[in-house]
Amino acid sequence: MKLGKADIPKLEEYWINYDELKGQLAYRRYELLYQPQDTNVGGGKSNITSSPVENEVIKLHKDNKYRNLQATIQAIEDVYRVATEEQKAIIHYRYWERDLLIYEWEDIAHELTKRRSDDKVISQYSVIRMRNQIMRNTAKQIGWIHFD
Repeated sequence: MKLGKADIPKLEEYWINYDELKGQLAYRRYELLYQPQDTNVGGGKSNITSSPVENEVIKLHKDNKYRNLQATIQAIEDVYRVATEEQKAIIHYRYWERDLLIYEWEDIAHELTKRRSDDKVISQYSVIRMRNQIMRNTAKQIGWIHFD
């Protein structure tokens, strides 16, 4: 299965909003664990376990939004950890640093070429291929697509 044209911008949005996603995850955790909820409306004794740690794990695991945020953040961190130095530079220039002088694909290619110790030139198309690989790896980690 291949990534569609609409998939790459959405995956890039995850990379751009990485810090915001971490904030949303922390807030969702707060909502689930520390907002008072009256679940015993009819009275009687609940059959929920009394261990606070188990209750927290169950609440977090049952919530789809929390699990999706956590999976997305984990995917970004995993892909970044195993990325090459050139891929990490692309991530920083394009998604995290937001330096307007080094944002377009040609500018990133120029910066990557300057970093090389040999005389090889990196084209903007090579940079886009590296970006596509980053997005494919992210989609695979999240579980959007599977490559056989």
